[in-house]
Amino acid sequence: MIRVLHCVAGLGQGGAEKQLALLCHATRNSVDHRIVAAGTERFCYPGLPNPLPAVHDAGPASPRDPRTVWKIVRVVREQQPDILHCWLPSMNLLGGLAARLNFRRRPAVLASIRNVDDWKGPGRILADRIASRLWDRILCNSQAGLACARRQGLPDGKLYYVPNGLAERTRLTEAECGRLRAELGVPSRGVLLVSACRLVEQKRVDRLLALMDELKAPFPQLRLAICGDGPWEARLRNEAAMRGLDGKVLFLGALDDPWPLLCAADALVMASVREGSSNTLLEALQAGCVVFATDAGDNAFLVGEEAGWVGDWSALSGALARALESRELLARFRAAAMMRARAYSVERMAAGTLRHYEQLAVLARGADKQAAAWEQEGQVGNAGR
Repeated sequence: MIRVLHCVAGLGQGGAEKQLALLCHATRNSVDHRIVAAGTERFCYPGLPNPLPAVHDAGPASPRDPRTVWKIVRVVREQQPDILHCWLPSMNLLGGLAARLNFRRRPAVLASIRNVDDWKGPGRILADRIASRLWDRILCNSQAGLACARRQGLPDGKLYYVPNGLAERTRLTEAECGRLRAELGVPSRGVLLVSACRLVEQKRVDRLLALMDELKAPFPQLRLAICGDGPWEARLRNEAAMRGLDGKVLFLGALDDPWPLLCAADALVMASVREGSSNTLLEALQAGCVVFATDAGDNAFLVGEEAGWVGDWSALSGALARALESRELLARFRAAAMMRARAYSVERMAAGTLRHYEQLAVLARGADKQAAAWEQEGQVGNAGR
């Protein structure tokens, strides 16, 4: 059985952490998974398999604290994994260093790119290029992230694409959806839009408020439910009030599980300026929630031409208005969305990752045998002197 130690900053409620949990569950018969976490948060996702594999603490130090690398080294030496699978930028660097510092038995290092990091300056890009020498392979969960990594000079021969996977979920019944919509105050023949994201600058939820302001007169029964929290929340609430959107825009806060809302909604709206591979977008397709999104990251690639609309922000309002005028168009989009989501199964994601594990394990174990042979040769040589 392949031994994999996952190196993560924390196990809070994020997309990478969710994919980690799904991967561990799907490959549990082939892989002995362990986790080393630098943060104190612990995973909590309704509907996903529990418990997670054993978690070893590298905290309470911050992932940016140099002491954390020595704590990871200790866990690597204790666990002796074949592969150190690093998740997210800070742990790519710290995990790579920890593997190098494990002199007796260096595991193969699998780094991860899970966003489009086009915000990085020259210094950070150079640091990543240097750090990439510590990595045996780099997995990207988006085509856009892979292309960005190439532009920034990461070694092309180490870059691979494995898309995210969707856990199987049961859709709400029409009656359940109707009750949820009524609880939210959506009129019986109204249209419910949903935004599900962190309320931060790159998500540009303020654009959605402008969209609602533009469409409130021609579509008085239109409603927008915003689920999420973050540093922009107060600003967005104030802007909604200034635009007179009380009762039309609902702030629901961070939800443990947005799935019921996605099932009950007619469309997911996204105005992001930066995305990688959006888990929320994929879950919306799976729920039969039509997607209207800006052309950021892999949005266009994931949605295709039949499951919604992806394009420039300036054209989003017109595209949404055309769909709202035709319930038949929305119904056609909805059917295509659920069909589209089937291509992104957990099984596909797990099988793709497992292939890399198998290949890297051969490399790691081959290096062990070579090291053992060199050690034996050294002992024989010393004995003959």
